[in-house]
Amino acid sequence: MPLEELISQIEEDANQEIDEVIGEARAEVKRRLKEIEKKAKEEAETLKQRAERDLENKKKSEISKMRHEVKKTIMKKKEEVINRCFELAKERLKKLSGKDYITFVKPFVERGIKEIGTDCIIIPSREEDKTIAKELKLPIEKQMIKALGGVIVKSKDNRLSIDITFDSMLKRREHEIREKIGNLLFAES
Repeated sequence: MPLEELISQIEEDANQEIDEVIGEARAEVKRRLKEIEKKAKEEAETLKQRAERDLENKKKSEISKMRHEVKKTIMKKKEEVINRCFELAKERLKKLSGKDYITFVKPFVERGIKEIGTDCIIIPSREEDKTIAKELKLPIEKQMIKALGGVIVKSKDNRLSIDITFDSMLKRREHEIREKIGNLLFAES
């Protein structure tokens, strides 16, 4: 075989090998690119799902905070209404006078006398209390107490006393009264 043919054959074989290597390299590059693309899509999907979960959690958290704030505001407003009702009740008790006052307070004084005994003194908060004491033939302490109304019934030896002033009655039953007002005003129907 002549030299030129041999060189030509070698070149042809080399070119064929180069083409095969390039073809294999291209196939490998394509395969790797597909793998990289697949991994990138998977990672992107994972990140997207994580972001959506985080966003949903944040949304739920914000909604929960907002609901809590709304409930807090509603409770505060309800408390204001209940306080206003309490103040109105105090104003009405303060305005109670004459026969209405005596009719209202006298049974409390009589109960106080039953608990302490007839050997007691009345400490008045209003002039009407003196009328009640006179009707029940009880002595009256000269010094009046500062209260919306009502009296203190105490034993003459100062060992026992019952505070039946409007102020103390309201204070003793405040929780119960507040609960009843709340139920009346804000009961779910």
